[in-house]
Amino acid sequence: EKAEAAVRYAKYPPVGRRSQGGGQYGRLWGRDYRRTANENMMIVIMIESPDGIEIVDKLAAVPGVDVVFAASGDIGSFTGWERSDPRYRALIRRVHDETLKAGKFLGGPFAWNDRHGFTFFQGPSESGLIRSGARTTLKGTARRQLKDEATGDEAR
Repeated sequence: EKAEAAVRYAKYPPVGRRSQGGGQYGRLWGRDYRRTANENMMIVIMIESPDGIEIVDKLAAVPGVDVVFAASGDIGSFTGWERSDPRYRALIRRVHDETLKAGKFLGGPFAWNDRHGFTFFQGPSESGLIRSGARTTLKGTARRQLKDEATGDEAR
């Protein structure tokens, strides 16, 4: 019911029941937004618990759902099982199999980007991206300084 409601209230009629909001979309995204929104809307549902995994076949079959995302940390938290536990892996396998059988995209953490069937990933957090960018920048600066010292070039 929640997956069906997500589709219904995210999309405009005739597919869904989303309000036009007084036409505010026109000021934000252009006058033709309403005409093209449904075709450009992505609905992602997250499977976070064994209860969700139990009905993943029904969730993946909901028309309008585009991606089924295996929330790996939450699944581990709800079950108490490590990711290496065969029981945990069996749950992930069920999400994998039912999602692909329904013809939907399968999502998971970025660390699973080399796993068969997974094509939608959760990237790093905003602070993680900033930290990564800062490290890359600082490493480049440190390399240039070492190179300059080695070649006797003056500081830039």
